[in-house]
Amino acid sequence: MSKEKIEDKSKYDYSFDYIQKKLEGKKDSFGMLTREIIRTGICTECGTCAAVCPVLEWDHLAAQPKLIGKCTGCGICYNQCPRTITDPIQLMGDFKTGYVANTNIPEVIGGQDGGTVTSLLCYLFDEHLIDAAVVTMKDENNPWHPVAQIITNKDDAIKASGSIYSHSHTVEALMDAIRADYRSIAFVGTPCNIDAVNKMMISPSGMLKYFMRAHILTIGLFCMDSFAPEALYPYFEKDGIALEKVQKMNINKGKFHVYYEADGEPIKSYTIKELDKFKSSSCNFCTDLTAENADISVGSVGSGPNKNTVFARTGIGTEIIQDAAEKGYLKIEPFDTINLNSVLFLAKLKKVSQYTIQKRKVFIVKDTEQKEEPKIRTGPEEEKPAVAKPLGPRKFLSVSKILNEEEKILNISLTNTIGFVLENMKIRIVTVEEVFEKRPWITTIKEMFPYETVDIGYPLEVEEGEPINANILVEASTEAFGKIFYRTLKITPKE
Repeated sequence: MSKEKIEDKSKYDYSFDYIQKKLEGKKDSFGMLTREIIRTGICTECGTCAAVCPVLEWDHLAAQPKLIGKCTGCGICYNQCPRTITDPIQLMGDFKTGYVANTNIPEVIGGQDGGTVTSLLCYLFDEHLIDAAVVTMKDENNPWHPVAQIITNKDDAIKASGSIYSHSHTVEALMDAIRADYRSIAFVGTPCNIDAVNKMMISPSGMLKYFMRAHILTIGLFCMDSFAPEALYPYFEKDGIALEKVQKMNINKGKFHVYYEADGEPIKSYTIKELDKFKSSSCNFCTDLTAENADISVGSVGSGPNKNTVFARTGIGTEIIQDAAEKGYLKIEPFDTINLNSVLFLAKLKKVSQYTIQKRKVFIVKDTEQKEEPKIRTGPEEEKPAVAKPLGPRKFLSVSKILNEEEKILNISLTNTIGFVLENMKIRIVTVEEVFEKRPWITTIKEMFPYETVDIGYPLEVEEGEPINANILVEASTEAFGKIFYRTLKITPKE
């Protein structure tokens, strides 16, 4: 698409005012407010959500809002909360123009997504706008492990195409390129590496001798997660995947796909949740999806198959994209709201990760000397102090369980889901057989902080070779509120 046609498109379609109208209220229900703000423990207790919504009221005992009617998903509670992030500039950074792009170079067609980054590098080399580029390539001696490389021609740019979802030391390669006296360098990296280069340029602190010697064009890659190859690839190999045969990996619609043929069907697909344990720990705290500090940002979110979403964030970035399109390296079309919604949704997930609280894990070991109180005790009635009206069972705590069949242990996790500290909480776990209780397990937790998790390993008595079938009763009570939780967990061999 020509520059004239791009400019004919209404400026309002690219304005943040237009984006804001599309963003507000979209899928922003009370459920999202609960997940992102209330359960993470960052609610300010200002009461704004309850004040603006007719089906919410403030629960002073629980110190959080509660529904008194049906949520319509209008989004007013979410959008007016001071802790949520709904402004488009905050979500994906400022940009001059947005595009949907894909390569127009025959050698690149069929590569990763739309091949936009490779096409831009080919254009920059052919037009002699750069002397070198810093990219990430596959290690020839260690399949699919990343190696940061300095490339100096179009052929190497094509060879370097494709994504590797692991951290790469691209900044080190950039410094080597500057020391080698390259004067104009394209730097391709993930948001964290783009941020490193940006910080080095705007606050030199000893870097002046490098960055006065070279101009650096930054091309940022959208990034949701990065994985540790030392952990991820052995998992793939154990699953029967031969890494040396893999031609392509990509992430699409919440799944990680592995291909033996770049243009074929994936031989294996994994949910991102399944691979979460192999994710780099730093990704849990990253809030930048779209490489907000780059000159040009490129990703596959919201662009459709075999295309890329491209944001030109600076004047030089805009001119490069439009000139590359005019000279036949790229096909571009304007970015619209349909594309935008996907980017905003993922950007929001990335931004709220800053609210992820690393809750301390508490592992309880049974005190063997502790005795269970008798079920029947004779004596005068004790006068009990008045207590606040309880909220009812299951509101103070949530429970999850994992059965370790090999060790015959039921791992029970209890999480404080209320907005304040629970004090002197008594936990009681027993096995229920018909109407009888066996193997009682009792402990008292002095303090359990909001959204803190307690892990309990409860041993199961099972004869060797017999299937595990049991009903486990979990109870919790406090002096202030009485019984606050009770639930029977049914354990079967399938769990």
